[in-house]
Amino acid sequence: MIADQCVYVRRDPVSGSPTIVAVHVDDMTLCARTDTELSQLKGELASKFQVMDSGELTQILGMEVQRDNSDGSIRLSQVSYISRMLESVGMSNCNPIATPIDPNVKLMPLTDGDPRIGDAKFRRDYLSGLGKLMYPAVTTRPDLAYAIQHLSQFSIRPGPEHMSALKHVLCYLRGITNLGLTFRGTGDLHMYSDSNWASNTIDRRSITGYISYFGSAPISWSSRKQPTVALSTMEAEYMALAKATCEAIWLRKLSSELGISTNSPTTIFIDNQSAMRFAENPVFHARSKYIDICHHFVCECLASNEVILNHCASEENVADMFTKPLAKPQFITLCGHVLGVV
Repeated sequence: MIADQCVYVRRDPVSGSPTIVAVHVDDMTLCARTDTELSQLKGELASKFQVMDSGELTQILGMEVQRDNSDGSIRLSQVSYISRMLESVGMSNCNPIATPIDPNVKLMPLTDGDPRIGDAKFRRDYLSGLGKLMYPAVTTRPDLAYAIQHLSQFSIRPGPEHMSALKHVLCYLRGITNLGLTFRGTGDLHMYSDSNWASNTIDRRSITGYISYFGSAPISWSSRKQPTVALSTMEAEYMALAKATCEAIWLRKLSSELGISTNSPTTIFIDNQSAMRFAENPVFHARSKYIDICHHFVCECLASNEVILNHCASEENVADMFTKPLAKPQFITLCGHVLGVV
């Protein structure tokens, strides 16, 4: 993993042709199956570059890495990054809140000429706050994914209510800065997929949410607005399933390249029986012709036994937290399943 790479170029004074004279790389991590392989790799790098061995990995790219040799687990968190971020925006002493977004607040975009539109500095502050929150949302804090996706839709013309919602997320982080991802041993690859049909009151597009696990730890997640309007709950769920299947196929190929067995199919849990039946038996009729044909590759993946579908109850579908704001009890329950705390 490389965090920063600087290439210094010198140009010939006569021909003007560039020549690379130095390459500086920061924050590189190495891993191997045995200490012998790791030492060999370090030696090969040291023979070609000037390197400094900092020992066992404890921090990388703003993430703290903690290892527990008693159970072989590795934990990733961003306590220092989040603390610095809260301090930089003047919210290190704010009152903590239990959820990242208030389900009772309905945000709307502002129109041209709306007196609530802030000045250029106001918009810069809003975008800066979003950018700072986006990093933990895609690395170690999946509980922020929906909130950041939702607030990003108002980045063109943010108003006071949008800034207030952004500060709500910061207050949430103030209360639980120490959450992170914990990886323990091996396990199977499985996923959860969900959709919130026509949840956007402006364009009526649904939100797709999925999360993939390797064993007990989440390794990828997504919360995104669907590109087209779904005309039924089944279609919205099926489109979300298609995105989850894409991710499953990519993760299976990556696992294979890393030497991890992918002989058994990847299980995808969804809470919509109609979408499951349609995926397993796509009988076309007047009400389903509008579904884009690209989503039907799910059927091919089922036929090739790369993925299988399992039904789960809506309240047990972890992906639900990526599709809409949840009330405190449900959010805490699902967040506990995702981040390993209950």
